[in-house]
Amino acid sequence: MEQLKKKDNIIFCGLFIFLVASSFVNHDVYAFTVRYDSLLIFLVLCVLALPYLAEDIRGRNADLIMTAATIVLSAVFVLITGSGYGAVFIPSDLALIAYVSGKLKLKQGSVLCLSFTGACPVILWYSHVRWSYNFNMAGFAFMLMAYFAMILVEEWRDGAPAFLSDHKAYFKWVIFITAFILSMLYHSRTVMAGMLGFAAVYLLFGMTVRHRWVRRLLFFLASAGAVLFTAAYVWIAETVGNARFLYKDVFSGREAIWRELWGAFLASPLTGIGSAYELKSFEIFEVHNGMFDILVVHGIIVFMLVLILMYRRFEKVYIDKAEDKGNQESGLHKLDETSRLALAAAFSMMFTSWFENYFTVPPYSIFFMTFIMMADRRVYLDLLSFRADVV
Repeated sequence: MEQLKKKDNIIFCGLFIFLVASSFVNHDVYAFTVRYDSLLIFLVLCVLALPYLAEDIRGRNADLIMTAATIVLSAVFVLITGSGYGAVFIPSDLALIAYVSGKLKLKQGSVLCLSFTGACPVILWYSHVRWSYNFNMAGFAFMLMAYFAMILVEEWRDGAPAFLSDHKAYFKWVIFITAFILSMLYHSRTVMAGMLGFAAVYLLFGMTVRHRWVRRLLFFLASAGAVLFTAAYVWIAETVGNARFLYKDVFSGREAIWRELWGAFLASPLTGIGSAYELKSFEIFEVHNGMFDILVVHGIIVFMLVLILMYRRFEKVYIDKAEDKGNQESGLHKLDETSRLALAAAFSMMFTSWFENYFTVPPYSIFFMTFIMMADRRVYLDLLSFRADVV
C-alpha cells in the first residue's frame, strides 16, 4: 500500500491526461469514451483510496462512512427505480472525489503537469476542433482551459521567460478576458455566468479576512442554491413571462423540464425518480442542473450525503491542521495566488451547475477534483499578516 501511495500522483495525472486527450481532441473519440468514463473514474478513485481504508475503518472516519453509504444507497435506489446501472456512478464518483481529494496531496511537478495538460488543447480548439462540439460545451471547454492556463502561468517558475515572470497578473487577466469574450461569441450564457462567478470569488478570496459565514454562504449558493434556483426559475417564468438576451429567450424550455421534474420528485423523494424516467417536456432525459440532477434522480438521502461530503471537503480547504484550535476557530484565513485561482475555478464550475450538469459528470468531475486539490495544497493561515494590516 505504501508503494501505491507513492505512485498516487502518477496515477491521477495519468487519468487526467487520458480524459483530456479522449474528450477534447476528437468528438467521435469523446462520444465513445464518455460512456465508460464514469466507471473508469470510479475504479481509479477506488484504487487511490485503498491505502487509507484500513486506518479510516478502524477510526470510523465519517467521510469514509458517508462515501460508502452514498455508493450503497445509490446502487439500491438504482435497482428500485429501474435506472440504468451507469447512473450509480454519478453520486458515487462525487462522494469518492470528496474523500480521495482529502488524501491525495499534489506535488509541484504534478500541478505543472495537470495545469499544462488542461491548458494545451486550446491550440487545437482555436483552429478547428470546437466546431464539432456543442456550443455550450465549447464555451465551457474554453473556460476550463483558461483556468488551467492561469494556474500554469502562476506555477511556472523554473525556466519561465522573464517577460512572463515579471507580468504574471497581466497575462492571467488577458487569458481570462479572452475566454470570456469567446463565451460571448458562442452566446454561452452559462459560461459567462460561471466566469463572472469566478471573478467574484477570486476577488473575494484576495481579502485577508474571510469569515466563516462568507465562505459557507458561497458554498450554499453554489450547491443547494442551484436546486432552489430551479424552483425560483419556474416561478419567475410563470409570473413574469419571457424575454430575450443574446438572441435567445431567457426562458427557453428549462422551466418546463424543471416544473415536471419537481412534480415527479415530490412523488418519490426518498429514492428519486431514476434515470429511466421519460420526460414529457423534452425529447431526452436531461436535467440541465448538476445538483438538481442528483436530488431528482437519486433522492433526498443520497443528495444530502453528497452535499455534506462536498461541504466538509471545502471546509477542510481552509483549515491547516498544524495550527492550534484557537486560530482555526478565529475564521481568519489567507490564500496564496494558486489557491485563489483554483478555489475560484472550483466554485465557477459549481455555479455553471445552475444551468448545466457539467461538474458532476466526466470528464469535468475530475477537473473539479483537480481544482480542489490544487487549492488545498497551498492553503495557509496568516494571522500575523492580518494583524499587521490592521495596525
